[in-house]
Amino acid sequence: MEEKFYTSSDGTKTPLKDVEFTHLSNALAKRYREIFNSTTKDEFGQRLQEIYDIKEEIYKRINEFNDTLKD
Repeated sequence: MEEKFYTSSDGTKTPLKDVEFTHLSNALAKRYREIFNSTTKDEFGQRLQEIYDIKEEIYKRINEFNDTLKD
């Protein structure tokens, strides 16, 4: 599986798996706000892919947490 990266506002790239959950949830909200600033379909597509990648990592973590819970 291809490793996905989170790019912070200062340009630093960090593997999504290493980003703290709080930062992921804030980044997701920011990406949703910013998507409407897109001026081309390519830019829109890139921002949408970032949203998908962040959501995928969040869901992965939620599912992993759920697996640790007792029935």
